[in-house]
Amino acid sequence: MMMKTMFAAAMIAALAGCASPQSRFYGLDAPAAPQAKAQFGKRVLLGPVSLPAALDRPQLVMDMGGGELKLQEFERWSAPLDRLLAQRLSQGVARASGVASVYAYPQPGMDGGDLRIAVDVRVLSLKPGQGAALEAAWQLQSAADGKILARGGFSRSQAVASNEPGALLAGLQTLLDGLAADIAAPLVQHPEWWRAG
Repeated sequence: MMMKTMFAAAMIAALAGCASPQSRFYGLDAPAAPQAKAQFGKRVLLGPVSLPAALDRPQLVMDMGGGELKLQEFERWSAPLDRLLAQRLSQGVARASGVASVYAYPQPGMDGGDLRIAVDVRVLSLKPGQGAALEAAWQLQSAADGKILARGGFSRSQAVASNEPGALLAGLQTLLDGLAADIAAPLVQHPEWWRAG
């Protein structure tokens, strides 16, 4: 009887050791709600958002420096990263511009919109113990004739002393708010581009 009990205990211990850690999933929280009432106008479609190939994966990728990237196998995005970025940026542009009709690409049931904002993310770096960095180029285009109405570049970093993914992502979200504000500036300066009429 004692041998059976010891064998059962050993088996339970072995099986517990084989259990893999639980994955944690991360999104990009929506920015704060706009202070003034947003106005609907022409449809502004933000996206697609292009990414460096090394980041186009479900796992968070940490930048260890010297060109070394480390996949966080159990720290994962809650959806494809390009979609998360398009959603977060569309919300940020709506908040910063006061234009309520900003939508993330792709939007089921919607054609190409009236205005399009393409974003090319060139650097998205999460460095444990250092912070986050974001570099991107964007352009605002008329869907009707393809005319480029505005374009710009963004390159900033946000210091974060923590190694925790949540803290690094909070730094990234601050950078995304800055990028959204840059993209929104032409819409603020030229309301005739997006007002229906």
